[in-house]
Amino acid sequence: MLALYALLPAQDIDLSASVDRTSIGLGESVSLTIRLSGGLRSLPKPTMPDLSDFDVYSSGTSSSLVMGTGGITNQASYSYVLVPRKVGVFTIQPITVNINGKTYSTQPIQITVSQSAPNQPAQQAPTQKAPQSKQAASGEIFFIEQTVDNPNPYVGQQVIMTFSFYQAQDLFQQPSLQWPNYNGFWVEDLPPNRTYTTIIGNRRYRVTEIKRALFPTVSGKLTIEPAVVTIPADAFSGFFDDPFGFFGRRSRPTQEQVLRSQRINLDVKPLPNSGKPADFSGAVGKFNLKVTFDKNDIEVDQPVSLKAVLSGAGNIKNLPSIDIPKLDNFRLYDSGSNENISKSNYIVSGSKEYEWVLIPTAPGEYELPEISFSYFDPGAQQYKVLSQRPGKVRVKPSSSPVSSSPGAIAKNIIPAAKSSLNYIVTDLSKSKISRPLYDNDLVWALQLLPIGWLVFLAIKINRRRRLEGDIAYARRKSASKAARKALQAARDGLGNPKQFFGLLYSGVVGFISDKLNVSASGLTNEDMIRLLKQTGKCDDIIDEFAGFLHDCDAGRFSPVEPKAEKMKADYERAEQLLSALDRSLK
Repeated sequence: MLALYALLPAQDIDLSASVDRTSIGLGESVSLTIRLSGGLRSLPKPTMPDLSDFDVYSSGTSSSLVMGTGGITNQASYSYVLVPRKVGVFTIQPITVNINGKTYSTQPIQITVSQSAPNQPAQQAPTQKAPQSKQAASGEIFFIEQTVDNPNPYVGQQVIMTFSFYQAQDLFQQPSLQWPNYNGFWVEDLPPNRTYTTIIGNRRYRVTEIKRALFPTVSGKLTIEPAVVTIPADAFSGFFDDPFGFFGRRSRPTQEQVLRSQRINLDVKPLPNSGKPADFSGAVGKFNLKVTFDKNDIEVDQPVSLKAVLSGAGNIKNLPSIDIPKLDNFRLYDSGSNENISKSNYIVSGSKEYEWVLIPTAPGEYELPEISFSYFDPGAQQYKVLSQRPGKVRVKPSSSPVSSSPGAIAKNIIPAAKSSLNYIVTDLSKSKISRPLYDNDLVWALQLLPIGWLVFLAIKINRRRRLEGDIAYARRKSASKAARKALQAARDGLGNPKQFFGLLYSGVVGFISDKLNVSASGLTNEDMIRLLKQTGKCDDIIDEFAGFLHDCDAGRFSPVEPKAEKMKADYERAEQLLSALDRSLK
């Protein structure tokens, strides 16, 4: 790998910036994409201009190495969502990058923001339907809610979770928001946040709305636990006024307010077995496939770049790899993949590009292999298969004399007058007879070192891909580390018994749920014991496990504070129990 980077030739730097549209309405967003490429080992991050007229949200980055006839090119892409703050004509000044003392810059981009969306009639700020909640019905000054757009999705199908914070009075400080643990979901933020006003009863509220994309990773009953917002006591204004009018002086709260949303229950449907393609690997959404290659006519040992681009709506980051069939008389190298993510209209979409380098070893005319990809379309409720043949490539014999005649490598490198390069040894007694290189252990070790390094990298990359693509495997691998972290936090909190036993309990529950790939939400003691019995591997520790759960519940909920010696013993007991469970559930 180091040798590969050492061969990177000097290449021109290419920096560009583009937007998906240049005319928008107030409240809409623009997607800004910055692309940087060049023959460098590492590319610096571009310097952004002043964007104070916009709220700026990062929507993802990607990088890749592309092998071509001119060498290897390092490519990087940065994506942002820009939300204008006011009406007007704004210019995104040049984006710059400084490399080896030379500054590269993009062209300015002009964005026109109107009061309403282009070609649409002006509309008033959205008025939301009054939420049907106890807080709203009772006229609470502050309350929060979370809802989902689809409580009955398929595994892998996007669900939009909407969190709303309602406030009828001003705050001097921003409240803190604590998201729940989304066990059983892959989560993506969906910028931009929205603010609007609505009237509930006779009270006007300012509403802050945050959306997140949830992709269920398991089927069955899943629970989204409550979100928690904490408003500190000193966050309230001096008069504790209504932000929309003066309704009289009120007393300042003397303690913080804690708001909790309701739980949300989802019933996630498994993907059907009927009609499932043999090569299906878990992709859910709606996609298109485009396959291209860069050259039709090449010579032996010259590379041809083959690309496959999947585009559409779905969990782009978690799309599986594409396998291509073996092609005779070609060497195949996987150049990796990169993603371009878009979250326009709160839908996760974009594209994922896969690239391979094919190097022919014999002349002839070859049909490049057909590339196919299967996915489940939840809208149509059926599996679909995309396939495309790239086309034919013609390979001519190599015109390089080195390639066509291996013996020519050693010809005429040293001139006939070779003796003129030697020095004369006058004292043979002092001369040393060197061992031949093939008899030197160090030489062999150095030859094997790059191979060992490549094997190490291959193992590491495969493990990372599996962690990204196999949620159950990733949870199993991280279960022990997460549980040990919870136990460490419990040991640090020995002075607070309820917190101590709560952390012990959550550490063990999290370990069981991760190892068995089930949701920790709503998991009871009886459920865990039943799941352990079903494995058939923990019969000798189930009684100990049940007793431990009982003691944790007693420590958390009993009005009698346990002694420090008892807590230390329970901590050691938890460590031993986790070790035993880890050995049994491998």
